[in-house]
Amino acid sequence: MKTLIRATLGAVLLASAPAHALEVTRSRDIPAPAAAVWALVGDFCAIQFWHPQVERCILSADDDDDGIRAQIRGLVVKGGLGTIVEVETVRDEAGMSYGYSFIQGPLPVRSYNATLAVRPNGRGSTVIWSAAFDAEGMSDAEAVADIAGVFEAGLAGIAREASR
Repeated sequence: MKTLIRATLGAVLLASAPAHALEVTRSRDIPAPAAAVWALVGDFCAIQFWHPQVERCILSADDDDDGIRAQIRGLVVKGGLGTIVEVETVRDEAGMSYGYSFIQGPLPVRSYNATLAVRPNGRGSTVIWSAAFDAEGMSDAEAVADIAGVFEAGLAGIAREASR
């Protein structure tokens, strides 16, 4: 696993890497303060509480030989579709955002890197979820629609949970 994490982090950090063919960004205004929304979504495994497609999240950490600690989450998808494994690549508590990369699982993507961010917006906030990736196993249009659907369902879940 350490080799896989190191390779994934190395690929993410390569500034000269070619651009991904596909991008998806979705956002949603939430009528709750940004700090409250970040408290809901900021933990890397909190997705299990607000995303309707995630049955549970299993969080682990791994240290590589250089002492870099990586958080890894296994997202058990509802309906028996499998487990998605992702690694957190960057975290900005003050800026209320984190980035992550897809390692393996039942998503139609490869070279997937995403960011989830919360921004103040008047008395409320805006949650922005974006990803860049290449399609794998389906057309570009189908992969974009699939990831957009995941994001939209998640943003609706955040809005629902933030209003409780």
